[in-house]
Amino acid sequence: MGRPPHGGGPVFRFTFNEVVEMEARLEEVNNAIPARHVICALAEKFSASPERAGKIAVQPKQVWNWFQNRRYAQRAKSTKASAKLTVSPMPQDDLPSIRNVVPPVPVPTGRNSLENGQMEFEAKSARDGAWYDVQAFLSHRMFEIGDPEVRVRFQGFGMEEDEWVNVRRCVRQRSLPCEAAECVAVLQGDLILCFQEGKEQALYFDAHVLDAQRRRHDLRGCRCRFLVRYDHDQSEEIVPLRKVCRRPETDYRLQILQASRGASGAMDQRAMVKAPTSIPKDINPIVTNRTNLKQQKLMDVNTDEVLTVLPAAVPNTDTNTKEEPTIGGDQFAYTSPTPHTRLVIAIVPFQM
Repeated sequence: MGRPPHGGGPVFRFTFNEVVEMEARLEEVNNAIPARHVICALAEKFSASPERAGKIAVQPKQVWNWFQNRRYAQRAKSTKASAKLTVSPMPQDDLPSIRNVVPPVPVPTGRNSLENGQMEFEAKSARDGAWYDVQAFLSHRMFEIGDPEVRVRFQGFGMEEDEWVNVRRCVRQRSLPCEAAECVAVLQGDLILCFQEGKEQALYFDAHVLDAQRRRHDLRGCRCRFLVRYDHDQSEEIVPLRKVCRRPETDYRLQILQASRGASGAMDQRAMVKAPTSIPKDINPIVTNRTNLKQQKLMDVNTDEVLTVLPAAVPNTDTNTKEEPTIGGDQFAYTSPTPHTRLVIAIVPFQM
């Protein structure tokens, strides 16, 4: 830890007035991403403001990424009260609907779309190498040699930004924004989706965690820091948890942690029931009670101890074995490089 972020140069930042205006727009659309023309209008307005005279113009993609990042943060805060993570199996008779489907189809809510029997996706753009939410899969095409491709519509972008992407390498289940208590699920060596703020853009890229500095949480939430290396340019940066989106494959770590905490709580309750009612004369009950409370408080925030209950990562399967996609009607399935993951993509009619 302690290395400066990618060269130590200046990074792109929105001004205070720009952030206030974008937050107002976010409230108007109920924490959804505004329409394409609204994003373009905001970018043009910000670029023409006196505060940015002589500076690089604000791009619509930068505005869109601000809304996307803020929406991730709001989604994490809205589910912070639910400390228990529940994942129900996906019904076999229901086709997985596409992430962030346009109205009138309601958008799935909650931490993980699997809770509602639906799966959300993200796709990697070939234009900048960043990952974006998928609004719809428009069509697909197969080749005699090579992987199939799908044409995707990115959330918040128009048809002029549609792309053909490789299904096996550039489509996956959506990454999950981290709540403050979920920092224990981010370990050294993990693949994450990290928000990188550069001089001219701020986008989500794949990165790997090189080191994790665990810090005591306070009223502001998680204060841990992570040293990451971005896959696309090999630059390194120290980032807070709010810039990290973990992969859904790490859910099992939180489930094991919650199960261990539940078992520990049950054992403590049984021990209290069996404890003798008489207290030795040489022990001060007030001092003993305060000591136990202090130890319990330290255990709640000591992430180093928490990490000891986590098992080793699930061993990777042989990704060289290539399974041909299966096709049926307007959908096809393929085995993702991620272990134990099989994605089923449905091609749905979409109004241009």
